[in-house]
Amino acid sequence: MPCVVIVNQTEGIRVFDLQPGKTIIGRGEDANLMLPNVSVSRHHAQIIWDGAEASIEDLNSSNGTYINGTRVNGSTLKSDDIIVLGKFTLVYKGDGPLDRFYKGRYLEYMLKHDAPTPFFEDSTFAMTPAQIKQMQAEGDKMRNARLTSTVNQSRFWHPEDRKLTFGDGGMVDVEGMFSGGVVADICWDGKHHLLTKRGRLIGVSINESAVTESPLRNGDRVQIGKTQFLYEYGQQ
Repeated sequence: MPCVVIVNQTEGIRVFDLQPGKTIIGRGEDANLMLPNVSVSRHHAQIIWDGAEASIEDLNSSNGTYINGTRVNGSTLKSDDIIVLGKFTLVYKGDGPLDRFYKGRYLEYMLKHDAPTPFFEDSTFAMTPAQIKQMQAEGDKMRNARLTSTVNQSRFWHPEDRKLTFGDGGMVDVEGMFSGGVVADICWDGKHHLLTKRGRLIGVSINESAVTESPLRNGDRVQIGKTQFLYEYGQQ
């Protein structure tokens, strides 16, 4: 069945399976897919799946429904469409055999979105167009960032909103002395991916300048020990 991938929750990426018929999305406790934040209306939007095709409709929300950066009242959904509702970003995945993966990760192994604690705020916080534009830009940066090995460009990682660790005890191996354990990590701080040195003796640099902690910018050259990476983000 089709689903949406919720990519910017503080607790990490979650998957919500869509059922036939209507799925109400909002912060109200009676919503099928509950997104508890004042930027989301109680009944913000609905996705309708008829068993063959899915579409989305805005339900007169305060901050609007955006598909791939464009505000819409209603739209047919196609796989990998990016849906922005307030401060939340969802990625629609269809029902085909090629739709079972999100950036190389098998959806069936990802955590499901459970109903959070009901949110009883009465009014929606309405964002200005500038705030919505900035929020979308930050979401694009978090979602589309990629760290690529400069030696082997077929090796790359998407940090997104999860911590990416480096070293013999981390998720990404690095070469050089004193690389045991976790010697550095990259995490999302809400606006940037932040590179932090964790190993006392290993060298960590951005654009050939040594750092202890620094936000990453598009095109930065990152070196941890003797291993080099390129940090980039954009539409992929």
